[in-house]
Amino acid sequence: MAGVGLAAMASWVPCCRRGWAVVSFGFHRGLSALLARKPERVPRWLAGCRQKTSVSFLSRPDLPNLAYKKLKGKSPGIIFIPGYISNMSGTKALAIEDFCKSLGHSYIRFDYSGVGNSDGNLEECTVGKWRKDVLSIIDEVAEGPQILVGSSLGGWLMLHAAIARPQKVVALVGIATAVDGLVTQFNQLPVEDSESKNYIFLYSA
Repeated sequence: MAGVGLAAMASWVPCCRRGWAVVSFGFHRGLSALLARKPERVPRWLAGCRQKTSVSFLSRPDLPNLAYKKLKGKSPGIIFIPGYISNMSGTKALAIEDFCKSLGHSYIRFDYSGVGNSDGNLEECTVGKWRKDVLSIIDEVAEGPQILVGSSLGGWLMLHAAIARPQKVVALVGIATAVDGLVTQFNQLPVEDSESKNYIFLYSA
């Protein structure tokens, strides 16, 4: 389905105050408490000793290959869903990886189509296509129940993924989740634009 180009959205994707929100699906004793713990600060020299993880690629027929990095660990696993044009090497993605290592949980971070090391052309990307990227990671890379961590625009995609894969998503963690901004901006479009197929991106299949 046609969708608005993500490059055209840059001017109105909102910037929100940083915050954390946890919504639980199912009963997992102590999980929220673990997520609420802040990892201890590590000396700057220790950051240089970060364990190197090689980039893997998820091959998809008729869709761009997705670059990702996967840390093995216990269940539930954590998947980081980045914000607009952010990649898997951002500060939040790396900080969450360190946090998962400290608790021994598995962790996946990835690049959207057209971003970072993934294949694809950014100018041809839409929110609907990025939604497919998230579902591909959940379906083909992740193992077992997952906690989704969505940052900014990734928070919107996180919610879509939770609705589409309720059997695999056990909790959501939103970081400055840009959800209401997308709906508000869509509703403010002129009638002739909002009825155009070029703007039907909120629920693209």
